[in-house]
Amino acid sequence: MPKLPYQFVAITALIPTLIVSGTQAETPEAFTNKQLNEQSLMAVNWVQQSGEYRALVYQAFNIGKIIFDTAKTKNISRPAVIVDIDETVLDNSPYQAGLFDTNNGFELQSWNKWLKAAKAKAVPGSVEFVNYVNSNGGKVFFISNRDAKSTKDGKINDLEAATINNLKSVGFTGVNEQTVLLRGEFSKVINGKENNSKQWRLDAINNGIADGNKHTIVAFVGDSLNDFDEAAGRNNQQRRDYVDKNRNSYGVFDITNAGMIQPAYIAIPNPMYGNWEIGMYDPKPFNKQTTLEMTPGERSQQRKESLNRWLAD
Repeated sequence: MPKLPYQFVAITALIPTLIVSGTQAETPEAFTNKQLNEQSLMAVNWVQQSGEYRALVYQAFNIGKIIFDTAKTKNISRPAVIVDIDETVLDNSPYQAGLFDTNNGFELQSWNKWLKAAKAKAVPGSVEFVNYVNSNGGKVFFISNRDAKSTKDGKINDLEAATINNLKSVGFTGVNEQTVLLRGEFSKVINGKENNSKQWRLDAINNGIADGNKHTIVAFVGDSLNDFDEAAGRNNQQRRDYVDKNRNSYGVFDITNAGMIQPAYIAIPNPMYGNWEIGMYDPKPFNKQTTLEMTPGERSQQRKESLNRWLAD
């Protein structure tokens, strides 16, 4: 999700639940961001408390080891694994939990303060996986849309330094300025505007600009479809269709008959926030241009409308 990633484009991270006062649902006009925050209570608790969450992330990283070992048997030169950071290898659920009982949503000031504190713990199984790859002939690159610095005109990459320190503090190896590639690095100017696509960072890894060696990417690990392909779709129907079309890429590494490498996609569960939330929203019915303009009540309304419900007579 970290950084100013796709996952944080939304004001907050949430599951679609209607907040009700007595028996009368709150109107969109009266709905507050504090109530919107409450909708993520069970999602954050699931991440922090459930054994099922831990089972799924261990399962994902175990599959990652198998995929990496499989790729090595193909004699691939300098195999690389790409991991997202937030909710993939670092757990930011305490930041999400800190929004409860407040009328605050996600904002850069509080997010950057959390990053600088470097208190995020490792997602279970992630340290073992990353260090396994790094110690067995591969290399892990951390690609995230976290900002490198807290101010655009800042001379020091304070957020990058904090991110590197946080990753090192929980035990990750191979962490440095060459392997931690944040928003803005290797960006390009397209039609007069800076383009910060992750693709440019992937290209730098492939062509050797990132660390001086050309690498072959064998797996992507992330909590969003956008960590695998930024063209995965905007609304959730498009994203579901994308997953169905690429179903054979999840947990599977392959080389085509033409010798093309097809990296594996390894998904980490994140019910707290992400592009899946943005995929529920359509600002047009409210005469809004973007989802960022939508009110808490409008967001809550469309979350409800997105549900496939069965109602007893």
